[in-house]
Amino acid sequence: MTSEHEQDYFKVAEDLKSFVKGVVKGSVYKTISALKKGESASESASDRETFTYIDVLEYAVEKRLKYPDITSTLLKLDPSPRGVSISQVFIDNTGEICKKGQGYLGRKVSVKEIDGELKDLFEGEESVVIDLPKG
Repeated sequence: MTSEHEQDYFKVAEDLKSFVKGVVKGSVYKTISALKKGESASESASDRETFTYIDVLEYAVEKRLKYPDITSTLLKLDPSPRGVSISQVFIDNTGEICKKGQGYLGRKVSVKEIDGELKDLFEGEESVVIDLPKG
């Protein structure tokens, strides 16, 4: 049995699923299912050679469930010895970067490359903001 608070989180996740439905073809459904089982979307991102747009969205879904004030995610791309480093942080409904303890809510992943969708999203820029649907 889920609490009313958890049901609200799952509604946010379902809204995000609808947002990316045409792009993702079931990946967000898998993410939501994994989150309901207590698994993490971020655990395996650094273990792969390629970081994908789907990785970004899955992590956004995961964090949005825990932090409903999140309205967007900021991605920053940097070269790294392994290939590329991607920083992903979140922006709240006041326009501020979300903090967690002494640092920021987010992650930094180093991989060999990013997929074509992320390359298209960055369009040669160093950083990009993705607005998330209201939950």
